[in-house]
Amino acid sequence: MLALVAEDTTHGWALAQLLAPEGAVGAVWTVRRALVYRAVARLTELGLIRETGLAPSARGPQRMMMKVTPAGRRLTASWLATPVAHVRDMRTEFLVKLLLLDRVDGDQSALIRRQREELATISQQLNVQLAGAERFDAVLLRWRVESSVAALRFLDAL
Repeated sequence: MLALVAEDTTHGWALAQLLAPEGAVGAVWTVRRALVYRAVARLTELGLIRETGLAPSARGPQRMMMKVTPAGRRLTASWLATPVAHVRDMRTEFLVKLLLLDRVDGDQSALIRRQREELATISQQLNVQLAGAERFDAVLLRWRVESSVAALRFLDAL
Protein backbone atom coordinates (compact mmCIF):
# COMPACT_ATOMS: atom_id res chain seq x y z
CA MET A 1 0.00 0.00 0.00
CA LEU A 2 2.74 2.41 0.98
CA ALA A 3 4.64 1.73 -2.25
CA LEU A 4 1.53 2.54 -4.27
CA VAL A 5 1.08 5.85 -2.47
CA ALA A 6 4.78 6.54 -3.06
CA GLU A 7 4.18 6.36 -6.82
CA ASP A 8 2.15 9.59 -6.89
CA THR A 9 -0.48 11.58 -5.03
CA THR A 10 -3.56 9.35 -4.86
CA HIS A 11 -6.70 8.52 -2.88
CA GLY A 12 -8.19 5.45 -1.21
CA TRP A 13 -10.62 4.59 -4.01
CA ALA A 14 -7.79 4.53 -6.57
CA LEU A 15 -5.78 2.24 -4.31
CA ALA A 16 -8.79 -0.05 -3.83
CA GLN A 17 -9.19 -0.27 -7.62
CA LEU A 18 -5.52 -1.18 -8.10
CA LEU A 19 -5.73 -3.87 -5.40
CA ALA A 20 -9.06 -5.36 -6.49
CA PRO A 21 -8.84 -8.84 -8.08
CA GLU A 22 -9.15 -7.31 -11.57
CA GLY A 23 -6.79 -4.42 -10.75
CA ALA A 24 -3.25 -3.92 -11.96
CA VAL A 25 -1.80 -5.07 -8.63
CA GLY A 26 -4.68 -7.32 -7.59
CA ALA A 27 -3.56 -9.96 -10.07
CA VAL A 28 -0.61 -10.56 -7.75
CA TRP A 29 -1.82 -9.26 -4.38
CA THR A 30 -5.51 -8.65 -3.71
CA VAL A 31 -6.66 -6.49 -0.82
CA ARG A 32 -10.31 -5.93 0.09
CA ARG A 33 -11.53 -2.33 -0.02
CA ALA A 34 -12.18 -2.17 3.73
CA LEU A 35 -8.58 -3.22 4.42
CA VAL A 36 -7.29 -0.60 2.00
CA TYR A 37 -8.98 2.17 3.98
CA ARG A 38 -7.78 0.71 7.30
CA ALA A 39 -4.23 0.53 5.96
CA VAL A 40 -4.44 4.14 4.78
CA ALA A 41 -5.57 5.22 8.24
CA ARG A 42 -2.76 3.27 9.89
CA LEU A 43 -0.10 4.59 7.50
CA THR A 44 -1.34 8.10 8.25
CA GLU A 45 -1.15 7.45 12.01
CA LEU A 46 2.42 6.23 11.58
CA GLY A 47 3.38 9.36 9.67
CA LEU A 48 4.24 7.45 6.51
CA ILE A 49 1.59 9.18 4.40
CA ARG A 50 -0.21 12.48 4.82
CA GLU A 51 -3.44 13.94 3.54
CA THR A 52 -3.04 16.74 1.01
CA GLY A 53 -6.65 17.89 0.65
CA LEU A 54 -9.90 17.08 -1.09
CA ALA A 55 -10.31 16.57 -4.82
CA PRO A 56 -13.61 16.52 -6.71
CA SER A 57 -14.86 13.26 -8.14
CA ALA A 58 -17.07 12.70 -11.18
CA ARG A 59 -18.36 9.56 -9.45
CA GLY A 60 -19.28 9.73 -5.79
CA PRO A 61 -18.02 11.98 -3.01
CA GLN A 62 -14.89 14.10 -3.02
CA ARG A 63 -11.69 12.13 -2.59
CA MET A 64 -9.20 12.74 0.21
CA MET A 65 -5.86 12.91 -1.54
CA MET A 66 -2.73 11.54 0.08
CA LYS A 67 0.99 11.63 -0.48
CA VAL A 68 3.92 9.68 0.92
CA THR A 69 6.11 11.41 3.53
CA PRO A 70 9.93 11.34 3.39
CA ALA A 71 9.90 8.62 6.08
CA GLY A 72 7.40 6.65 4.01
CA ARG A 73 9.53 7.01 0.90
CA ARG A 74 12.62 5.72 2.76
CA LEU A 75 10.69 2.75 4.18
CA THR A 76 9.29 1.94 0.73
CA ALA A 77 12.75 1.99 -0.87
CA SER A 78 14.14 -0.24 1.87
CA TRP A 79 11.28 -2.75 1.61
CA LEU A 80 11.48 -2.92 -2.18
CA ALA A 81 15.22 -3.65 -1.98
CA THR A 82 14.91 -6.42 0.63
CA PRO A 83 14.60 -10.05 -0.51
CA VAL A 84 11.91 -12.24 1.03
CA ALA A 85 12.99 -14.57 3.82
CA HIS A 86 10.98 -17.66 2.84
CA VAL A 87 10.41 -19.55 -0.39
CA ARG A 88 6.65 -19.46 0.30
CA ASP A 89 6.76 -15.65 0.03
CA MET A 90 8.06 -15.73 -3.55
CA ARG A 91 4.55 -16.06 -5.04
CA THR A 92 3.19 -13.06 -3.20
CA GLU A 93 5.62 -10.62 -1.64
CA PHE A 94 8.49 -11.06 -4.10
CA LEU A 95 6.26 -10.86 -7.17
CA VAL A 96 4.51 -7.77 -5.85
CA LYS A 97 7.90 -6.14 -5.27
CA LEU A 98 8.85 -6.86 -8.89
CA LEU A 99 5.50 -5.48 -10.05
CA LEU A 100 5.84 -2.32 -7.98
CA LEU A 101 9.37 -1.75 -9.23
CA ASP A 102 8.14 -2.25 -12.79
CA ARG A 103 5.36 0.31 -12.27
CA VAL A 104 7.94 3.02 -11.51
CA ASP A 105 10.55 1.81 -14.02
CA GLY A 106 12.75 0.78 -11.09
CA ASP A 107 15.78 -1.47 -11.40
CA GLN A 108 14.76 -5.04 -10.55
CA SER A 109 18.18 -6.58 -11.09
CA ALA A 110 19.59 -5.78 -7.64
CA LEU A 111 16.55 -7.29 -5.90
CA ILE A 112 16.68 -10.38 -8.12
CA ARG A 113 20.40 -10.82 -7.37
CA ARG A 114 19.91 -10.43 -3.61
CA GLN A 115 16.91 -12.76 -3.69
CA ARG A 116 18.92 -15.41 -5.51
CA GLU A 117 21.70 -15.16 -2.91
CA GLU A 118 19.14 -15.46 -0.10
CA LEU A 119 17.44 -18.48 -1.68
CA ALA A 120 20.72 -20.22 -2.45
CA THR A 121 21.58 -20.10 1.25
CA ILE A 122 18.12 -21.32 2.23
CA SER A 123 18.31 -24.15 -0.30
CA GLN A 124 21.68 -25.28 1.05
CA GLN A 125 20.36 -25.27 4.62
CA LEU A 126 17.30 -27.27 3.59
CA ASN A 127 19.46 -29.89 1.87
CA VAL A 128 21.53 -30.30 5.03
CA GLN A 129 18.35 -30.74 7.08
CA LEU A 130 16.95 -33.20 4.53
CA ALA A 131 19.98 -35.47 4.84
CA GLY A 132 19.06 -36.28 8.45
CA ALA A 133 15.27 -36.19 8.18
CA GLU A 134 12.93 -39.16 8.55
CA ARG A 135 9.30 -39.98 7.86
CA PHE A 136 7.04 -37.00 7.19
CA ASP A 137 9.76 -34.53 8.13
CA ALA A 138 11.67 -35.84 5.10
CA VAL A 139 8.60 -35.42 2.88
CA LEU A 140 8.08 -31.84 4.02
CA LEU A 141 11.76 -30.98 3.64
CA ARG A 142 11.83 -32.56 0.16
CA TRP A 143 8.90 -30.27 -0.79
CA ARG A 144 10.75 -27.24 0.53
CA VAL A 145 13.98 -28.23 -1.25
CA GLU A 146 12.19 -28.71 -4.57
CA SER A 147 10.33 -25.42 -4.13
CA SER A 148 13.59 -23.61 -3.46
CA VAL A 149 15.21 -25.18 -6.54
CA ALA A 150 12.23 -24.11 -8.67
CA ALA A 151 12.40 -20.58 -7.25
CA LEU A 152 16.13 -20.42 -8.03
CA ARG A 153 15.43 -21.55 -11.61
CA PHE A 154 12.78 -18.83 -11.87
CA LEU A 155 15.22 -16.18 -10.64
CA ASP A 156 17.89 -17.40 -13.05
CA ALA A 157 15.37 -17.11 -15.91
CA LEU A 158 14.71 -13.47 -15.00
